[in-house]
Amino acid sequence: MFPDRFDHEFRQHAGRYLPGVDWRLLKAQCYQESLLRPDAVSPVGAQGLCQFMPGTWRQVSGQIDLPPNASVFMPQLSIRAAAFYMAGLRGQWSAKRPEWDRHSLALASYNAGLGHLLSAQRACGGPSLYPEIIACLPAITGRHSRETITYVDRIWGWYRQMIGGG
Repeated sequence: MFPDRFDHEFRQHAGRYLPGVDWRLLKAQCYQESLLRPDAVSPVGAQGLCQFMPGTWRQVSGQIDLPPNASVFMPQLSIRAAAFYMAGLRGQWSAKRPEWDRHSLALASYNAGLGHLLSAQRACGGPSLYPEIIACLPAITGRHSRETITYVDRIWGWYRQMIGGG
């Protein structure tokens, strides 16, 4: 069900940018994003294996000094950029918390935008854990909150399947 074509890149870049995080979490995320299709383009304009919006791709690719001809459709570069970007998002949730919680907040931030998650946190009086913050997301993103909640749940589901936990 989960092609292994890019496993080397997932291992390499998760190991570099996400030490201590199982590389299969990044793979599960990109599977949710594109079914691991390097040529994927979403209806809203997200592109490539890890589904970067053009502005985010420009920002991230500049931060990691990709070559000028780098394309979001180059899977090895998309995976590298996603690992780097997720590391930054995880770093935004630096308060003491369980690792699954930090990663869930980073995933939700990847999908909905960090600003929306921070606004949800403020709207609910500053809770620190994912379940409490995500419960306030509908007040910020409306019906789009369901997409973010489903996104995070599906990634954890894909990950459990990848590690053999069904």
